[in-house]
Amino acid sequence: MSAQTSNLTIVKADTSAPSAERERLLRFRTTHPVKSAVVAGASWEYIACGRGETLLILPGLLGIGEMSFDHILAFESEYRVIAPTYPFAVTTVVQLMEGIAGILDGEDIDWAHVLGGSYGGMVAQCFVRQYPNRVGSLILSHTGGPKPERAEKNRKLITVLRFLPMGMLRAMLRLATRKSLEDAPEQRVFWEAYSEEMIRRLSKADLIARYQIAVDFDATSRFTPDDLKNWVGRILILEGDNDPIAEAPAREALKAFHPQARVHTFRGTGHVASIAKLVESVSVIKRFLHED
Repeated sequence: MSAQTSNLTIVKADTSAPSAERERLLRFRTTHPVKSAVVAGASWEYIACGRGETLLILPGLLGIGEMSFDHILAFESEYRVIAPTYPFAVTTVVQLMEGIAGILDGEDIDWAHVLGGSYGGMVAQCFVRQYPNRVGSLILSHTGGPKPERAEKNRKLITVLRFLPMGMLRAMLRLATRKSLEDAPEQRVFWEAYSEEMIRRLSKADLIARYQIAVDFDATSRFTPDDLKNWVGRILILEGDNDPIAEAPAREALKAFHPQARVHTFRGTGHVASIAKLVESVSVIKRFLHED
């Protein structure tokens, strides 16, 4: 059973998690059934809802489309929202690009506004370069560009991951989640419970697959500031002023790769502005999209 289609057992069992948030997510699951597609031999799941111009939301490291449910709910009244889950059988950037394009084809969507956060921002940058005519505008949130030197570090990490027990790996993911949510204290209890549900459903092979894509991104992507000079779309970069993951050098490199981009900086939200400042995040993105 996939993480996206599971019952929310952890959140339901965690009585400390706010009941309103639990019920909001459970209602979302009831009203937003998961669709499926097979692209180039890989089975994809995705959420498709709303109507209007398309907004493609690309998820972060865990790769689960449903984890953008707050943004899906915020945009579906104005946009046709597509939120894919990356299959764990997919281990290269090219496979990801083919799968995402295949989902758009299956939904008869010629082009979309693309929103990618963190790991999803990495995917979004590749997608606009591979399929520029399919991207109307690009929103990159709390992310960075390729770093060839990081590829070798992640290759070594994958080797270590193969030998570590899954219980230890889950504990490391929980610790990273708790650390990032320190900047979202009001939302921390719910998101810790929700993340626990997702983490418990990950296998070691799943986690390794995510890192294999990250290695492929860093090893094979070669971006320059001129890549998109003939592309007619617009770019918005969302960043945090104290982001411990997309740190200052990565943020500056991202802006150097996209010199035409507009930039909005969130204050004191670390890597989780989309959670800690959801209203501001949605408002900034909507203003940007409405200007198209």
